[in-house]
Amino acid sequence: MGALAVFAALAASCARRPVAVAPGPSDGGDAQRLVTLLDYVGSDYARAVRGGVVLSADEYDEQLKFAADMRALAASAVGTAAGPNDTLLRGVDGIDAAVRARADPAEVARACRSAREEAVSRFGLRTAPTETPSLDEARALYARSCAICHGRGGDARGPEAAHLDPPPPSFRDPARLLALSPYRVYNTLTFGVPGTAMASFESLSTTERWALAFYVLRLGHEGEPAPGPVAVSLAEQATRTDAEILDALRAAGVRAPRPALAYLRTEAAFQEPSPAVALERTRAMLRRAVALFEEGRAREADRLVLDTYLGEFEPLEPRLRARDGPATTAVEAGIRELRVAFGRGDAHAARAAERDLDTLLDGLAGGRRTVVPALAAFLIYVREGTEAALLVGALLAGVRRLGRDEARRYVHAGWLAALPAGVLTWWVTGRLLAVRAYDRELSEALIALVAAAVLFSMSFWMISRVESRRWTGYLRKGLEESLTRRNLALIAGLSFLAAYREAAETVLFTQALLLESPGRPMEVWAGAAAGLATVVALAFLMSRTVVRLPLGPFFAVSSLLMCGLAISFAGAGIYELVSAGYLRPRPVPFPEVPWMGIHPDLTGLAVQLTIVSVVAVAAVVSLRRPAAEARARRPPR
Repeated sequence: MGALAVFAALAASCARRPVAVAPGPSDGGDAQRLVTLLDYVGSDYARAVRGGVVLSADEYDEQLKFAADMRALAASAVGTAAGPNDTLLRGVDGIDAAVRARADPAEVARACRSAREEAVSRFGLRTAPTETPSLDEARALYARSCAICHGRGGDARGPEAAHLDPPPPSFRDPARLLALSPYRVYNTLTFGVPGTAMASFESLSTTERWALAFYVLRLGHEGEPAPGPVAVSLAEQATRTDAEILDALRAAGVRAPRPALAYLRTEAAFQEPSPAVALERTRAMLRRAVALFEEGRAREADRLVLDTYLGEFEPLEPRLRARDGPATTAVEAGIRELRVAFGRGDAHAARAAERDLDTLLDGLAGGRRTVVPALAAFLIYVREGTEAALLVGALLAGVRRLGRDEARRYVHAGWLAALPAGVLTWWVTGRLLAVRAYDRELSEALIALVAAAVLFSMSFWMISRVESRRWTGYLRKGLEESLTRRNLALIAGLSFLAAYREAAETVLFTQALLLESPGRPMEVWAGAAAGLATVVALAFLMSRTVVRLPLGPFFAVSSLLMCGLAISFAGAGIYELVSAGYLRPRPVPFPEVPWMGIHPDLTGLAVQLTIVSVVAVAAVVSLRRPAAEARARRPPR
């Protein structure tokens, strides 16, 4: 049975348990606490009641208490705006009534699963890690924090286990293991278990808690045979219990489902997926999203698309862009079009977008390369370096024309500081940002928007003084008072932002080229060196040319340049936020110019139009000011 068939079987179960790795807080507050209790009651109620008979009075009292707590948490999570017929509130009330009536455990488990799905979907809770768990980190954390109670092998025979009441659970217990998922363990680590010695480990980072959660499941399967790979996404592994994965493996026709499960829990969860496997999963998940949409479950479909983009495709983007830049850009646009179709309720457009994406992803998985490494590196360094050099060169020429040569060192300090920051980024991206899709999207967007804001302010400031005679008067009145240390610090910061943003992108793409060109690193570095030499030559030529311009036209051109870059940065930042799901897509019929950050989305276009409008008004006022001053100086008749 092929890997795709296994994943398809797991994806089919999304109808019962939707995946929701959407942008949101790592701790969802009352909503996530509610999910924790739903998981706990759904799996442990069977230990308290069977056939309408209470097996353990203490266990049953605990279930009653948790059911009451769920009602309070649900009411807090949905707020006062929810009516008595709210789906989540009615579901939780039903669970409370079933527990009090000593209903069949299977009935309570189904009700808990249904309410859990509703809570995860409604509040956009993250149900999977945004990076591959580290086995070494998890092993060290467990030995330091958990082994004292749960035992080194997870058998509940730690030094303190005998003194605890109730005793800690064994992760080697087959019955308990079937009901566990990493997501449930993660929530338990986050909030602890009231009435037991299991305290909250919220002091650990999100990454550390996820690593521990996967390691707990690994302990339960250590020593079992784990042959051959099985392609199941990290998100599916996080949300599925052992029992659910076994059911999906059997449905897919896997002949040895238990060894396959052992492989997933002990090895696959801690391995980086290959691009081919990740792209295969991306295609399958997008097909499943369209199927959910056609079933009338548009909200779940949209969340699954976000999960697919951020969890599967986005971490591969640098490598894929180096391999085939146009196809990678087309995939991003296609995913946006798919979400727009979902929002409009257009099934025909959704299916067409999915077919186009399937073709594009198939081409990327085939490993087609459109450029050789040296040429790709040359183009990347020329493009990114020229963007930074344009702004830095304009700043240098500007302070020179203003007669403030000492201010040039602030400009140089800014872009020089970006160089070690770029080196640091090289180190960080290799260990963190390459697999943290959510954080990378957000950080790139924030950098772009901050740069756009600074560029806009500088553009407005310069264009309001574009008329030559006013500039001469401005300089005569007191250049020293205007260009204060605060202004110079602003210029240095702008120089840093412009250079660092391009350096960070260059780092990502260079690493991608090196990964995609095994055995050919010298070609990459040769292309990079040629690109840098070209940028230096262009910057030198630009500075020599710009400085000969008359003062008024020079500042007009400089301000327009900064305005253009502000438009580009603002559009790129908004586009990143829309792609990552932080902003809702609002498509409009408008030409797309990706290199200028112009995309057919109302939010981004509105921000860009505002920039253009404000700068245009400043220019008109500045140009009309001389005539108004002349009329004011004219003696009265």
